[in-house]
Amino acid sequence: MSYITYTDDEMEIVKSGIEAIRNVLMGTDMGKKESLLFCLDRFLDPWFGYQLPYQDAIVDLLQVVIVSDNTLSVKEAVLQLICDYAWPPFPVLEENFERVEAELRPDVSYAMHMDKEIETDS
Repeated sequence: MSYITYTDDEMEIVKSGIEAIRNVLMGTDMGKKESLLFCLDRFLDPWFGYQLPYQDAIVDLLQVVIVSDNTLSVKEAVLQLICDYAWPPFPVLEENFERVEAELRPDVSYAMHMDKEIETDS
């Protein structure tokens, strides 16, 4: 059994800005990526009240993580953040959809079309 947690170190990375976040998410340590993604959930969730001035840049970076060389678990965590806290359009995903693993394509497609799902439900 494994679990993911984060510490004050990940909190500081997020508070340090987009470049610090990018350094971890574009790095090679998948454990650090997963911890930082778990921490990002806190910062992106409106319930906690954080107002990051670089939140749009984080969403752009998260899209890049999905189409980059990462484990499936990292990509699933990123996709969950995008679906929970962002809204289309997602141009990086749209332009690189063919690079998304087959098992993630339905969820990525859903994310890219969330705004259309709402419109058709009304």
